[in-house]
Amino acid sequence: MPFVSLSTGLFVLAVLAVFQLSPPRLRAVVLLVASYAFYLAWSPQGAIWLLAVSAVAYLAALAVERPRAGARQALVALSAVACLLTVLLGFKLADALRAHLGAGGGKTGGDGLVAALLPLGMSYYVFKLVGYLLDVYWGRRPAVHSFAALALYASFFPQIVAGPIERPDDFFAQVERLELDPEGIAAGLRRILFGFFKKFAIADRLAVLVGAAHADPATHSALELFIAADLFALQMYADFSGFTDIAIGLGQLFGVKGPENFQLPFFARSLPEFWRRWHMSLTSWLTDYLFTPLRMALRDFGQAGLALAILVNMLAIGVWHGLSLTYAAFGLFNGLALAASALTLSRRTAFYRTRPRLSKVRAVLAPVVTFHLFAASLILFRANSMASALGYFAHLVPARGAVPAFRHDWGQLGGLAPRSLLVILLTAVVMEAIHWARGEPRAVERFLTLPRALRWGAYYAAVIATLALGEVGAHAFIYAQF
Repeated sequence: MPFVSLSTGLFVLAVLAVFQLSPPRLRAVVLLVASYAFYLAWSPQGAIWLLAVSAVAYLAALAVERPRAGARQALVALSAVACLLTVLLGFKLADALRAHLGAGGGKTGGDGLVAALLPLGMSYYVFKLVGYLLDVYWGRRPAVHSFAALALYASFFPQIVAGPIERPDDFFAQVERLELDPEGIAAGLRRILFGFFKKFAIADRLAVLVGAAHADPATHSALELFIAADLFALQMYADFSGFTDIAIGLGQLFGVKGPENFQLPFFARSLPEFWRRWHMSLTSWLTDYLFTPLRMALRDFGQAGLALAILVNMLAIGVWHGLSLTYAAFGLFNGLALAASALTLSRRTAFYRTRPRLSKVRAVLAPVVTFHLFAASLILFRANSMASALGYFAHLVPARGAVPAFRHDWGQLGGLAPRSLLVILLTAVVMEAIHWARGEPRAVERFLTLPRALRWGAYYAAVIATLALGEVGAHAFIYAQF
């Protein structure tokens, strides 16, 4: 069933009713059955793979936990991790080959899900299971002795489509005490509403404009392509953070709150800070399980080892999305920028320390530069091929005889009039204001203590804006394809 549809809504209501009527000791079982029912509605074959990799992780963790020789534990852990990653890599390779042969695979740019071979959510649940297994092997946590509990961790339906990647300790601690929480349900519904608002009123409206620019860059001016590149960054943010909000909100309905995935990334003053605020569940996972071990292994190589660890880590982020040159280039673009930032950090800090006026200018301009660096890398992310990406970059440079920068028919860029674009940007300002307020406990408390009429007025306004401004169901979530 589609993640955003009437059937999914009815499914969630039915599961919530059964969940609330069930005794506490059976609520985890209800969620497990519901999660597999949800997955089976998507793909019966995919459910078999989900069950299989969960069984591999479960048995391997029990074997690793036993007090045997260290070499044997290492062999079991390494073999199981290799097995899980090989399955994921195999499906991604099959999708890449299918796209290369023109069999219907490839990117969609968020305009719809491709008919991919990769089982739904495999990129997420494999990483969850690999992290769990390594935590057991490294002695960070005991193995889970209930297969049902581990199976629920891998398959929990609010997180199965596009994360976030929740750590096992956080998940199991919440599942052990599933309770009916009216405040949690209310918070979850608010979160879901906000996610729909971002997706339909902002992301899907921008998808029309961005799609037109990428479809034929030669017919647009350099200024229009520059604006479209910036707007795709905003589209990605609204789309993916909206998806995360819906996932976290659905989990809260059942007493499980997933990790935050975004923390005002467009206010970051450097690219390293940006990646600590963007897709945080993935970047923190790779930091713990790839970058840090690799950095320790390369510590004898000094700065060169640091740069190599950064490049490998960012390349992994790129190809995690798919085995294509554009995704790899997206990762390397950010990796090179991050490596340059890390290698010059001490010199830049010393330079600005003795120049307070320049430091103030830097504080203002740094978020702007950081945003545009990321937006430039997203041209690679969005493009269907390297040739398409390079063509887009080439047309960003104004040339003699090119399309005029300002045209009377500028509104024909995706069929979106300037007035409509202004409305979208204003809603984006509202989105960021809510993001900021959500991180301020006092702001949340003040909102919740407002008179009921004002609070419900805000909810109704969000629903009306979503329906009036949005294109409900016109575009699939971008990250659902990964």
